[in-house]
Amino acid sequence: MTKLLVVVDYQNDFIDGSLGFEEATKIKENILKLLKNHQDDVVFTFDTHDENYLKTQEGKNIPICHCIKDGFGWKMPSEFDIYLKNAKKIFHKNTFGSLEFANFLKENHYNIIEFCGLVSHICVFSNIILALSATPNSKLILHKNATASFSKELEQSAYDILKAYGIELL
Repeated sequence: MTKLLVVVDYQNDFIDGSLGFEEATKIKENILKLLKNHQDDVVFTFDTHDENYLKTQEGKNIPICHCIKDGFGWKMPSEFDIYLKNAKKIFHKNTFGSLEFANFLKENHYNIIEFCGLVSHICVFSNIILALSATPNSKLILHKNATASFSKELEQSAYDILKAYGIELL
């Protein structure tokens, strides 16, 4: 059985940077535990923008510079360095979901795909939906104790939709 762990956007700007929020700081140890115990492939996504972010459609809707490539806010906490070094793949995405990630899933079959990271109702949600479309026969799991949102209401709405789509919520 092949398993994949996907760590979505656990980057400094979402933890305690320009878009940081308290709940994001509380899940770090849970994500690190998942990484430590996972024996199969691991991939990471990085929200990745440039200096023109505010001129993009997303930047017009979320007008806060964040995750500017190679800046401190774009990076993950240093505790993740060893896992990044050994990752199967790292996806740099300029919007919520990664089509490159979806294409990777089409080319690499995984029986089980597990998700964690930030933000639960935005980028995590988007990449789960892409995975569902790319690999409809894979079992998809979201680790609720290893994801967070700045809005409990939006997070719960995302959970309800994911559950309706057959995503397992642990």
